[in-house]
Amino acid sequence: MESSAKTEEERLEKYLKAAAIARAVEQEIISTITKPAEKILTIAERIEEEIRKRGGSPAFPVNICINDIAAHYTPLPEEAKQISTEDMIKIDFGVHIDGYPVDRAITFYFGEDEDKKEMIKVAEEALRRAIEAMKPRTRLSYIGEIIEDYVKERGFKVIRNLNGHLLDQYLLHGEKEVPTSASVKSAGIIEEGEVYAVEIFVTNGEGYARASDDIRIYSILPELPKRLPIRVRIARDILRHVYRERKGLPFTMRWLLNKFREEDIRIGLATLDMVGVLISYPVLVEKEGSYIAQAEDTVIIRKDGAQRLIGHGKET
Repeated sequence: MESSAKTEEERLEKYLKAAAIARAVEQEIISTITKPAEKILTIAERIEEEIRKRGGSPAFPVNICINDIAAHYTPLPEEAKQISTEDMIKIDFGVHIDGYPVDRAITFYFGEDEDKKEMIKVAEEALRRAIEAMKPRTRLSYIGEIIEDYVKERGFKVIRNLNGHLLDQYLLHGEKEVPTSASVKSAGIIEEGEVYAVEIFVTNGEGYARASDDIRIYSILPELPKRLPIRVRIARDILRHVYRERKGLPFTMRWLLNKFREEDIRIGLATLDMVGVLISYPVLVEKEGSYIAQAEDTVIIRKDGAQRLIGHGKET
């Protein structure tokens, strides 16, 4: 029993350490993004490097999603795209310690459009209300009702097919989901000791994100078959490297460029996809011309409620 208690304490300590790094990165790096015309590649690499410098590892490639792009957009090598004054910029980043991940997202806007500013405020307030309601034995579906009711009241929609998620070691999306809509019948209840990423996407669009043909993020199956019919050597080399470094956590092609040539990476990933061990995450988009604000934080469920770890979080 003592050993079990110690293991649980160590597990939570790793989450808290990852969260402390994420808070520091947010304060030191993301809070300095105060002007447009900066390359998203520069921003992403600066955040990822800062995470590593502080003793953590990125839990996934930094996502920088602009306007009607909802999720899974990380810059490619040499990408020249810049942010502009009227863009709504969602920065989604994560930190892990020994595979225990935390997840945080915030939205920036530098223009004067009051509706866009309001959308960001609504996303943050909906997140606050959701976290406040997260207590042991609470139905997960109830959290979706709270979120959607508030967002609708403020004149916007939630993206109903993008939900929060249970976190576990080397696993960003566990079996339980934290829904953002009453229409999502998420099974189960919140239990003490669980760790969740609670995320909300608020939009003036249709309220649904669709997969595009653009793929920039991948992961390897968390449990690999004992025998794999991989005859292409570069594919075997990439598989060994990624599995050793990431286990089941996501990665992007630009992370492999310091070890492999770009043309070899493309061949290797295509081969791994063919044998069924590669998971692809298409860029998700809303209705063209719409705008999206995202707010996300990580919480630990304590006896008396949810402890927010990064935004407005505090060390314990």
